[in-house]
Amino acid sequence: MGEKKSRSLTKAEERRKAEFEQLKEKMEEKGYTCQDLTVSILTANWMAILLAIPFVVLFGWLFWICNGSFLFGMGKASLILLPVLYIICIFLHEGIHGLTFGLFARRHFQAISFGFIPQYLTPYCTCKDPLSKGAYLTGALMPTLVLGIVPSVLSAFCGVPILFYLGSLLIIGGGGDMTIALKILGHRSNAKESVFLDHPCECGVVVFEK
Repeated sequence: MGEKKSRSLTKAEERRKAEFEQLKEKMEEKGYTCQDLTVSILTANWMAILLAIPFVVLFGWLFWICNGSFLFGMGKASLILLPVLYIICIFLHEGIHGLTFGLFARRHFQAISFGFIPQYLTPYCTCKDPLSKGAYLTGALMPTLVLGIVPSVLSAFCGVPILFYLGSLLIIGGGGDMTIALKILGHRSNAKESVFLDHPCECGVVVFEK
């Protein structure tokens, strides 16, 4: 759905890229091959919407079943509060990535870096240690579970529309993570060993396997 476009890297990304190249060389010396599982920003954005639609429909239906009404009414206070909560949760999203990845990483939280891509006005979190498949998937999907799915479910049982809207926005915001997770799950290999590593400057991961 679009080719990856080059962009100017931040100094932090340039440092991580240099570290990545050194690690890649060491892994290849140990007999690993490197497979690219990154996606373009455009693809991630389109997939975010497509993957979020079933969840939004499901939780909207659940709200209607539990409350006997659809979700259109919000007071003025909620309309003001919603964007504020969303912005806060964007940064919490990256914090949950960092917390979860840090629990699994060999160097724990020393392997976690945060940054900001000016071109896309996007904060990010990256892990500089290779992770197992299960660990990477857990860290990738945890923010969407905690900030997107949980509030959406709670909205139905509490009858609070703002929780549904906030959860829906954060499920969409986690669509890039879900896209990467699907790419990992769709990767087929006969390798006996594999570890997954955040790409230093692209959306997605590389897998080292042998």
